[in-house]
This record gives sequence, structure tokens and C-alpha cells, in this order.
Amino acid sequence: MINKELHFDDLNKFWQFAMEDSNARRKASREDIDLQNMGGLTWEQAKRMAINGWREGMTEIEKYRAKILPIIAEKVLRPLQVYSIAGYCVDVGSFLANEPECFIAREYEERNYPGRIYKIVCSISFSWGIKPETIIQRGAMVCALIDAIEYAGHRAEVICNDAMSVGQYEEHRQGKQKDNGWLEFSVIVKKASQPLELSDLAFCLAHPSMLRRIMFSAAEVVGWSDLIRNYGYPAEATDKGDIYVKEIFLGTVPDEQAIEWVLQQLQEHGINIETKW
Repeated sequence: MINKELHFDDLNKFWQFAMEDSNARRKASREDIDLQNMGGLTWEQAKRMAINGWREGMTEIEKYRAKILPIIAEKVLRPLQVYSIAGYCVDVGSFLANEPECFIAREYEERNYPGRIYKIVCSISFSWGIKPETIIQRGAMVCALIDAIEYAGHRAEVICNDAMSVGQYEEHRQGKQKDNGWLEFSVIVKKASQPLELSDLAFCLAHPSMLRRIMFSAAEVVGWSDLIRNYGYPAEATDKGDIYVKEIFLGTVPDEQAIEWVLQQLQEHGINIETKW
């Protein structure tokens, strides 16, 4: 029985591994029977998007960023009043004294909060019954959370995790019976030293094809699909990092509830921001 935990510290190396053609008899990654549930992409289309990023996914992320970032900005940036030759209002006393810098302008000073590195592990282990729109919204929420953490002056290492167990019971899915059958992929999709590329994160964390095309293919490469019925059961990551994100909601939720989840996560992990918006 397979018991493997595979770690990739480079996203391109994972693409090379997962996109290999395998000798597996069961290759759901290449099937087009239920295209919508697979993310609406064929295998070839999913490969191209994985490499190039999901530009359209930025629209989903932006819905949350647009409301979250101004809240964080109020904490990260502090307006300072300075005198200048142009500005938003006139200092009457300076004007009457013929001072050239008689206008008052605002400059924003960045507050030097002590930044830290957060290790964020995002599980994309979803059962087949979870709809694509739920996966997309959950992933967009996580991307907005990562963006907010970095905007607030911290750094994030982001790991995309897919764990599968042979058994459906809690002890199996929590990794307590790995010898009975376990497969886990952990892929660093953003190192702490790397700039934030949201289109790459959007595909890895929010597009259904990341799991149902790319991860399925990786499971086929190691022979899992021929041994385990329906690729097994969604399981918990072995290494949960500083922030572990698994299932949040079973279906899509209003945008306000999604944003509230992001703000709550920031507050719970010591990123002190105002949560009323």
C-alpha cells in the first residue's frame, strides 16, 4: 500500500512532475466526462493555465481586496501634514506673511511594524461533491488573505497541499493510519522571498483544475489512482504551518461574509486591524 509524502520547494519542478505522462490505467486527469466539475478546462488547457497563471481569477480576488486593503492601509500608513507650495488647503497666516510654502499637504508615512514570516498551508483537498464555484470563492478569499498579510508589512510562504487517505474515518483523514494508504503533496507556490504573483496563486489555490487535473495527474504518476477507488478521501495536511486553511464553507457565501472571514483570520494571527467596515 502507498504511504508517500512528496514535497516540492519549486513550483516549476512540481509542474514537470505532475505533467508527466504516466502508465496509470485510471486517468481522470485526462477525462472530459464532467468538464464543468473539472474546472471547465481540458487537460491541455489546464497545463497552459498552470504555467501562465489564471488572469481571470484576479477578478474574484479583487472583489475582496478592494474592501480589505483600505482597512489595512489606515493602520499601515499615517498621514502627516506638511507645508508645501501646493496642497489641499491654505494656511492663512503663512499666506498673509508671503511665505511661498503656505499650502498644507498630506504625506503618508509608513509605520514600521516588526514584520514576520507566516507559513500558510492551504489545503485543496476537496471531495467531488464540492462545487467549482465554492472552490473558486474559497481560493479567492485565501489569496486576499495572503495579499493583506504582505500589505501589512509581513511576508508569506504559501504551500498548496493535497492529502488523500484510503479510509473515510477521522483517524484515517487525520493521518493517524497512514500505513493503510496515504498520499500527500506539499508544493511551495510562493517563497517568503518572492514577490506576490496573484495570477499564479489564483490558479493554485482557487481553480478547480489545480486539484482535479494537476493533482490527480500527480497521483496517477505515483500509481495511486490504480490502487485507491476515486483517488481516496480528502485528508488533513501533516504540516499545518502557522496558518492552516482547509474547508471554510460548504457552499458559496455572500461577499460580506467572505471578507469578514479574511479580517477575522488577520486578527486571530496578530495582525491588528480594525474589523468594522
